[in-house]
Amino acid sequence: MHRIEELYEAFLQSSGVCTDTRSGLENSIFIALKGERFDANDFLPQALAGGCSLAVCDRKTDLKDERIVLVEDGLTCLQELAAFHRKELGIPVLGITGSNGKTTTKELVAAVLSGRYKLLATRGNLNNHIGVPLTLLSLKDEELAVLEMGANHPGEIAKLAEIAAPDLGLITNVGKAHLEGFGSPDGVLRAKSELYAYLAASGGSAIVDGSDHVLVERARSCGVDCKRVGPGLELPLNIRILKQAPFLELIMETGEGEFRIPTALVGAYNLQNIKYAAALGLYYGIEPKEVARAISSYRPENQRSQFIKGARNHIVLDAYNANPTSMRKAIGDWLAYASTPRMLILGDMAELGKEAGEEHRMLVDWLGELPIDRILLAGPHFCAAGNGSDRVRVFSDRAALEQELRAAEPSAFHILVKGSRSMAMEKILPYID
Repeated sequence: MHRIEELYEAFLQSSGVCTDTRSGLENSIFIALKGERFDANDFLPQALAGGCSLAVCDRKTDLKDERIVLVEDGLTCLQELAAFHRKELGIPVLGITGSNGKTTTKELVAAVLSGRYKLLATRGNLNNHIGVPLTLLSLKDEELAVLEMGANHPGEIAKLAEIAAPDLGLITNVGKAHLEGFGSPDGVLRAKSELYAYLAASGGSAIVDGSDHVLVERARSCGVDCKRVGPGLELPLNIRILKQAPFLELIMETGEGEFRIPTALVGAYNLQNIKYAAALGLYYGIEPKEVARAISSYRPENQRSQFIKGARNHIVLDAYNANPTSMRKAIGDWLAYASTPRMLILGDMAELGKEAGEEHRMLVDWLGELPIDRILLAGPHFCAAGNGSDRVRVFSDRAALEQELRAAEPSAFHILVKGSRSMAMEKILPYID
């Protein structure tokens, strides 16, 4: 049994697909995947003992069990099974990618659409070549799927689009993210635009912020049907900021009037994420007042734009990820509403490749010009960049930073914490809250 059609029939009778022998094995189809540091083919005995209905592997084994299915490549099998399942269900699929804001946009869109539709949205950050297929394979009787698509190399978005077959797509923005894999900002644009290329070839449509001239032009050059968001455009909508502190408060203008949206989000950079969520709500036929209510009810998590009122300090935790574009946006917006005294705590920006040194140096130079009382920087890239100002202190790693915070016990500050995922900057919270 190795044809996808045959495997799919077994999948329909199973409890789902499992790639980890530590959980969810009973009556599942176990698919052995390989990584840089592991080979799940080694765990076939555990998968079989755990009660899987089938064990799919891509390495010959001496085990004698009729549940074992040998395929050429486990990952390819997972992806082909997911693509087959998606096509069999035939439901609308929205694909979301971008350099910044794609997870928050996905969560806001899910909050808006779930009021009317039974939908499945990407859980957490399962947005890569493994996460997207697993998300698709968890679809059951949903009416709509909202999928986040991440990438750090050319060709990856094209592959994810081929698997997920979205009929509607959205690129939140393009910035200096994953330069190590994409090479340059233009390389980022080309890679993200693979979503537009798929939609153009498959007859789908793209939702584009009408004020983002780069993405509007890119969508048109790819030949995709372009639904622009903005006053007087295909999706007539305008959202403006009423106030920023302590949280964003907005006015949404549609053809049906104005709607006030108080939110639990901080930072004007979230305006674009909210605009896309509102536009997609209107696109899918949800009443503006329901759109406004859903956005207002949304509460951020996962270290993204989280406001924490600690015992000693007010903290904005935006530490899930960072790149030069998102760093500058987050800091600039924070300065617009943060009271004094202010403390900025940053961790290194990862995956910038040969641009890492220069990007960190430029950021440190810029920070020296800003009205921030204390600036604490952690990581080898920031160490190499120097301090740039007598208000800046640099630490070799997060552990050294934690030692300083433990001793200093800062209080009465408005603090912004940001850094790349590899820095796990949320772990400093016990020393500043």
